[in-house]
Amino acid sequence: MTTSSVETPPRVIKYNPQLDGLRFCAVLFVVCYHWLPIISSHKVSHFFGGFVNFFFVLSSYLITKILMSAKDKSVTLKFSKIKVILFFLFRRTIRIFPAYYMFLALVLIIPGIGHHLKQHEVAYFSYLANYYIFFAEQWPLATSHLWTLAVEEQFYIFWPLIVIFIPNKYLLKTFIAVALISIVLRAIFYQSTTGFFPQSILTQYCLDSFAIGGILALKFTISKEQERLIDRFFHVSLLIGIPVGFIIILTNSFYLSFVFNGLIISIISYMLIKKAIFGYKGLLQKFLENKVVLFLGQISYSIYLYHLVVPVVFWKMFDLIYEHLNLTYPQFFIEHDNNIVLLVKIMSSQLGCFIIYSIITITLSILSWHIIEVPFNNLKNLFNPGLANKPKG
Repeated sequence: MTTSSVETPPRVIKYNPQLDGLRFCAVLFVVCYHWLPIISSHKVSHFFGGFVNFFFVLSSYLITKILMSAKDKSVTLKFSKIKVILFFLFRRTIRIFPAYYMFLALVLIIPGIGHHLKQHEVAYFSYLANYYIFFAEQWPLATSHLWTLAVEEQFYIFWPLIVIFIPNKYLLKTFIAVALISIVLRAIFYQSTTGFFPQSILTQYCLDSFAIGGILALKFTISKEQERLIDRFFHVSLLIGIPVGFIIILTNSFYLSFVFNGLIISIISYMLIKKAIFGYKGLLQKFLENKVVLFLGQISYSIYLYHLVVPVVFWKMFDLIYEHLNLTYPQFFIEHDNNIVLLVKIMSSQLGCFIIYSIITITLSILSWHIIEVPFNNLKNLFNPGLANKPKG
C-alpha cells in the first residue's frame, strides 16, 4: 500500500492500542505451539513457533522510533550521544530486568527444575542463554524460551549505537545491509546437529527481523519515492515468501526453514504492524482494541516468561502425587473411582491442559504486572530528561 497525503500516520510517538492487540495474537501463537502437541507435531509448527520474530520486528520498530526521536531532541537539548544511549539503556533495564529476574528467582526455588538453572545461572542472569543453549546443545524444558529475551537484550545494547551514531540518511542502507548479511550468514553457516535449529537462536542469525523493524520505523521519515519502493519490495517479498512457506511445509526441509522461516514471519509481521500503525477497521479493530485482548497484550511479556514453566511444574505435581500414592500412571486409572479417573483424563487432555495452563499463567502474569512491572515501569520517568517519549508499556 502506498501512502498518500490523506493516509499518513502520526509522526509523534504515542500509544497505539492495536499494537498491544497484535502482541496478544503473537504470544497466543507461541503459546499454542508450546502447549498443544497437535500443533507442535504438525508440519506448520515452524510458523507458530516462528512468531517470536514478530516480537523482534515490533521491538525494533518501537525502539528505532524512540531512538530517532531522542536523537533529534538531543540536538536541541545539547545532550551527548553517549548520554542519550545511557538514558535509553536505563529505561529498558527498568522495564525488562525486574520481571525477568523475579522469574529466575522463582524457578531457582522450584524442586526438580531449579537445579539446572543453578548450574548455568551465569548464562541466564547475564542474558547469554541463547549462546549457552547453542554451545551446550541442551534445550531445558522450563527455561529454553529465554533465548529470545537474551537476543532482545543483546539487540538493546548494539542497536542504539547504530541508530544514534550513523547519520539518518545512511540508516536505510545500513538496515538493508544488516538484513542481507544475516540472511546470507544463515544460508552459509547452516547446521542441524540436533532436533531443533541451534543456530537460529544466535543473535547474528536474527538480525534481519530487527532490520525489518528498523526499516518500518524509517518508512515514515524518508522520501515518498523511497517509501513506495520499500512497499513494493515487501509486497513482492510476501508474494515470493508464501509459496516458499508452502514448500517448507510440504518438504519439511530443515535448511529452508532455518534460512527463510524467520524472514517470512518477519515480512508478515512488517505488514501486520504497518497496517496497525494506520489502524485496522471493522471487526479487526474491535478485536484488537477489545479490553481483554489489550490487557493480555500488555501482560504478554510475563505470559511469555511463565508459559513454559507452568506445564513442567503441573506434570511434576502429577508425578509427585503418583509417587506419594505409590502408583504408576496406568494403576491410577485401574484403582480409582470412575468419576476421579474421568476428571483426571479431562485435566490431562490437550484442551484440559490448555485451559489449566492458561489460568495459571495468566494469574501469574497479572501478579507480575501489578506487583513488579507497573511499579518499576513508573520509575522510568526518573530517566526521562525530556528525550524519551512515554508510550504505554
